[in-house]
Amino acid sequence: MSLTPLVDPLPIPKVLKPVEICKDSVYYEVRMKDFFHQFHSELPPTKVWGYEGQIPGPVIENEQGICTYVQWINEISDEKHLLPYDHTLHACHEGMPEVRTVVHLHGAEVEPDSDGHPDAWYTRDYEICGPSFTRKIYKYPNKQRAAMLWYHDHALGITRLNVYAGLAGIYIIRSKEERALNLPSGIYEIPLVIQDKTFNEDGSLFYPKNVDNPPPTYPEVSITPGFAGDTIIVNGKAWPYFEVEQRKYRFRILNGSNERFYRISLSSGQDFIQIGTDGGLLEKPVRLKEITIAPSQRVDLIIDFTDQPVGTNIVLTNTARTPFDFGAPPDPNTDGLTMQFRVKENPSGKDTST
Repeated sequence: MSLTPLVDPLPIPKVLKPVEICKDSVYYEVRMKDFFHQFHSELPPTKVWGYEGQIPGPVIENEQGICTYVQWINEISDEKHLLPYDHTLHACHEGMPEVRTVVHLHGAEVEPDSDGHPDAWYTRDYEICGPSFTRKIYKYPNKQRAAMLWYHDHALGITRLNVYAGLAGIYIIRSKEERALNLPSGIYEIPLVIQDKTFNEDGSLFYPKNVDNPPPTYPEVSITPGFAGDTIIVNGKAWPYFEVEQRKYRFRILNGSNERFYRISLSSGQDFIQIGTDGGLLEKPVRLKEITIAPSQRVDLIIDFTDQPVGTNIVLTNTARTPFDFGAPPDPNTDGLTMQFRVKENPSGKDTST
């Protein structure tokens, strides 16, 4: 399906509000739901699964040293999976529920019973639970460096399908030390969740049901070695644009794709200033013309648009081959295109961030 790139604005994921705040802890409830989401203005709404009815899920902000409790609630009403389901895989045999979820907080330092063990899955309303299920409310101590983590589904045998269906979101740990650095913040700190998808003609999600030219002994639906979509999605929109002022921005980027690597650069030729990685801030900033991001990796960047003329359009490009790094090069009009920055005037004329 051919879609016009760079016509839809970039959505900014909402920040989740806690249910309860105590002196030394905070409590959230996050619901997994099935709903319809429009990935592009030229596409009809697409049936997806997601946290709190949005793609990606809401940002969960946390303070270092303050314990976070989360009840991840499965309210998905579907009886069957949205995507081709291989019944020959471990935990996917006939008789097992297809709609199973469990949440893993990727990068968190937690106890095993809050880590989202693949066999700790459960169905809607906890009607059926996996053999490793022990608790409904997960505990995240946040006793680690300030960093951007991400939460995603982790159910045994179907993680790739559940994440592709939409079950992914951002979790940020903040600290006094980080705030003291006076980095761009508020509306100038932007999470970017980059994924790839392919759509059927009716707008539904496409996922391959088998390898190309499968042997006759293969089941009708079989897991594939990897899958890369032909449409790049950022914060739930296909090839969006984002208006930026003539100043510095902080972009916290997650590669939430199943297989695809991204080697990103700016069409303006300017540098990224990388200030952090998966584990938090670097010892000192690094200037780079391009950055490679593997699936599940995060990078923390500053991009300075101060000297870019008003009206300048800057494309965030991708040159990584798929499979990485020996497959076909990306098409500059589709999977070689990520998003666009459109420079506008800084109304205050000031930028006090460092």
